[in-house]
Amino acid sequence: MRIIKIGFIIGLLVLATYVAISEMTNTKTDDEIINSIYSKTEIFSKAPYSGNTDEKAQHVIMIGKDSWKPGCEENDLCFLPYEKIIKIGETVLFVNEDEFEHNVRLRGDPNYLHFPTDVIKQNEYFVYKFEENGKYQYYCTLHPWMEGIINVK
Repeated sequence: MRIIKIGFIIGLLVLATYVAISEMTNTKTDDEIINSIYSKTEIFSKAPYSGNTDEKAQHVIMIGKDSWKPGCEENDLCFLPYEKIIKIGETVLFVNEDEFEHNVRLRGDPNYLHFPTDVIKQNEYFVYKFEENGKYQYYCTLHPWMEGIINVK
């Protein structure tokens, strides 16, 4: 009987964790988000001084809701997805779904991916094209616990 109770409790914890993560992650696909950006019913707006290209993106990275406060890093939920694999020459659409401003900077690079003086406000985006292969670790300087990785192959 005790084993059944423990199993039931573990099952509830797993279910609660799944529901919490599902609510924190975006249910729209990359294609749906990208298509909404380039349509007349755009749900996000382009950030000023945006990225390094005007080309249409192939991939999406969302700045997660509530990532402005510590804790999202515990489950890699600050940037969604935490790690993205792309091909050389492909572009990534970064979208801020959080209520606070953020920025994106590569580790070891003094410049932001969206230019030095800018922040990405809520519901803004920018597109960045990766021209060389490698592992790109990025973070938000305003909220340094926010980290992510892009692998370009």
